Amino acid sequence: MHTRSPVLPPWMIALACGSLVMTIAIGARQVCGLFLRPVTSDLGFSREMFGLAIGLQNLVWGLTQPFAGLLADRIGARPIVVVTGCCYALGLAMAAMASDSIVFTLGLGVLVGLGQSGTTYAVILALIGRLVPDAQRSRYLGLASAAGSVGMFVMVPATSVLLDLVEWRTTLLLLAAVAATIPLLAVWLAEKRTSAAMGAAAVPASSAFASAVADRDYWLLNLGFASCGFQLAFIGTYLPTILTEGALSMAIAAAVLACIGAFNIPGTYLCGLAGGRQPKARVLAAVYLARGVVILGFLALPLSATSAIIFAALIGLLWLGVVPLTSGLVADLWGRRELGFLFGIVFVGHQVGAFVGAWAGGFVFDRTGNYTLVWLVVVGLSVSAAAFHLMVREQPRACALQAAGDD
Repeated sequence: MHTRSPVLPPWMIALACGSLVMTIAIGARQVCGLFLRPVTSDLGFSREMFGLAIGLQNLVWGLTQPFAGLLADRIGARPIVVVTGCCYALGLAMAAMASDSIVFTLGLGVLVGLGQSGTTYAVILALIGRLVPDAQRSRYLGLASAAGSVGMFVMVPATSVLLDLVEWRTTLLLLAAVAATIPLLAVWLAEKRTSAAMGAAAVPASSAFASAVADRDYWLLNLGFASCGFQLAFIGTYLPTILTEGALSMAIAAAVLACIGAFNIPGTYLCGLAGGRQPKARVLAAVYLARGVVILGFLALPLSATSAIIFAALIGLLWLGVVPLTSGLVADLWGRRELGFLFGIVFVGHQVGAFVGAWAGGFVFDRTGNYTLVWLVVVGLSVSAAAFHLMVREQPRACALQAAGDD
């Protein structure tokens, strides 16, 4: 009896569903800055406290990411996405029902951070990196990473409209309902766990980890990615408020964030393509330098709707493009067998930087009344991150060559 073959291969279905998971997970986290003013006004706590909640979200995400990646490397991504997707939805709902800063921080900070660990980069990109054809890995990693920007482009303006129509608690509950679809999408994130693959997975992660942490270049990647985390967390958390306090409307502020997401779609994809044609470390250095130039231009020009939109378009092109480049570079240098775990460790550095960036914005503003000092740090980090990546040597290490031979 003839069995009809599926229209799409399993890896393409997993790519589509994994990208949609990232669309929801990244999109929902990018709207947090829109809640700063209504939440602090209603619950009566400071900007530093709000920034601490967002910073804690990033820190929990980063610290749990390697373990989520390691478990996904061992047992597959699907169960990890189911559990963490439930945590994501519960955290948003908990924050929506909070009556004080502690409950709000536990929900939006701890539970949402835990939810992000299994629904974003280390787990989803590692899954895609294992499933897609080797020659097209950088391209598809860029495509999946761009899915997060689609979420930002769609969910930021939608959230802004909801905040105009209903209170912030109802808006967060609606976001929780959207996040609750993540465990359902996980059904299609299946991997064929062959005996050969399981044998490869039996190789201790400690071997790959020991090889990486003894390598100077691995720490250079960590430092560069930490700089990225600081920049994105500060801009994402405080830019809407910076714009509204600069006499622009909340609608313009939401449009600016949506514009970042819109331009990040081609930007991330193009970075993925560039990483397949040019040395990834050099492309990363160029992206960080370009960020610094764009931010300096934004600070130098008078604030207006036009300058804000131009800034959003340019910074959007450079927003998440470092993710497929960094994850691809980790795979190139130390192999893809432990990609989820090793990239998860690098992501810890990113999220430590994000924690500091989210907290520092509120801390500096509460004491100085402006964000000037933090902006200067953001520009300085662009220069240092570029220097770190220019020092990276792009030769596969022994563990990567051995893994390729075993495969």
